[in-house]
Amino acid sequence: MIIEDGKGSGVKVGVTSENRIQTESIISSIEHHINHHDEEAYSLTFNQSPTAGDDCIFYLKNTKDKDLTVEGFLFGFKNASAVDAELYIKLGCAGTRNAATTLTAANLNAGSGKTAEGDFEKGADLDGGAATLSGGTEVMRFLFANIQDLETKSINFEQDLIIPKNQTMTFWASDAGATYYFTLLFNYHSKDFS
Repeated sequence: MIIEDGKGSGVKVGVTSENRIQTESIISSIEHHINHHDEEAYSLTFNQSPTAGDDCIFYLKNTKDKDLTVEGFLFGFKNASAVDAELYIKLGCAGTRNAATTLTAANLNAGSGKTAEGDFEKGADLDGGAATLSGGTEVMRFLFANIQDLETKSINFEQDLIIPKNQTMTFWASDAGATYYFTLLFNYHSKDFS
């Protein structure tokens, strides 16, 4: 079998004395490929204070046919007093939201005209009032013990969070005296890498 250059140069692949193909490759991360080639990488920056403990302060629903992959986020908070602040993340919550403010994600490729497809909302008590937002499964919880102000930290999901079409992710906060600051990093990509 002969492997030739697919661009028509006629160059054939070399083989080493150990019967391995000789190759020189350029490798980039899948995140770079999605941003550069697909132009489908985004950031979403916002801040929010909860009304009371354990209020939902952020809601995301993917409405695109491709999976939405959450890589991680930058996070910090300012607190009126040094208390044990918590932040937790749920997948799969459903229902209407209370007094939601719509957010717009920024494309991380400055030459792209593509926009993120989904519902992106923040609010002080998205699960309160007449809202029906409920359910879901908690997948992560962060505790910041006796910290008044937290400088921005980078949170990387060791296993990226995958949000298929019509699925959701929500952030919940425990400390009503704190303002939570976020930059969420995500992209869209198909399972078949197309």
